[in-house]
Amino acid sequence: MFEINFANIFNQTKIISGITKRNIINFSPYGFSISPAGVFGEEVASKGRKYFAEYLKKEYPSIKKLIYQKQVHGVQIEIVNSDSIEGIEQEREVRDGMICFEKGIVLCVSLADCAGVLIYDPVKGMIGAIHSGWKGSSQNIAGKSIEMLKKNGSNPKDLQVWISPCASGKSYEVGYDVAKLFIDSGSVVPLSSASVKGESGGKYLFDNKKQIKNQLLSEGIKAENIEVSEICTIIDEDYHSYRRDKDKSGRMCAFIGMI
Repeated sequence: MFEINFANIFNQTKIISGITKRNIINFSPYGFSISPAGVFGEEVASKGRKYFAEYLKKEYPSIKKLIYQKQVHGVQIEIVNSDSIEGIEQEREVRDGMICFEKGIVLCVSLADCAGVLIYDPVKGMIGAIHSGWKGSSQNIAGKSIEMLKKNGSNPKDLQVWISPCASGKSYEVGYDVAKLFIDSGSVVPLSSASVKGESGGKYLFDNKKQIKNQLLSEGIKAENIEVSEICTIIDEDYHSYRRDKDKSGRMCAFIGMI
């Protein structure tokens, strides 16, 4: 059995969405991955992308295409459609977010400890899938995606959002170089006196989920329309975590599609 954690906030008769787990039993010794990283080479990752595409299409016959991307921790978001490159065996397009208006297209985001932000507009019939690690969050890629949806006719009050399992504020330790980007937002907690003083050697806990949620709220999305997964990828070994496993960590797939 292929294990997936499905999002609950979306209407499951209209939306297929969630995140793949490591699936160690069926993909030993290190699990299932859709992106090359560490012990996972490009050939293995390409097979993973192909496997997942075939799996979803079998489970949901209305799905026409899965679209993968090559992420660079930037803020490039593109509108994709049935003519876009799938990224299964061929070169993946470079970007960190996608928006789509078509049914049958599944948007796929590659994750370990970074957050996947899945968005659905049930009124306009639009979806979005965003990759937001600390670099993306520092540049407000989630907010930028909402702005892009607004330009294409979405009302933020209609949008529903799922923030995927990712490194949590309980375990995501960062240095001052990262923490300084978020101190004014209240998303970091100092761990030492050096941290409190803002010294370069200080350590902090960074809550990326809180940071992203606040960015979404600032764009006008209703709090009740945001579901935040409580799962921490560093703690829960059912999920890949680069922080925990280093080069033995693969990449999960956070996905969303209109069916």
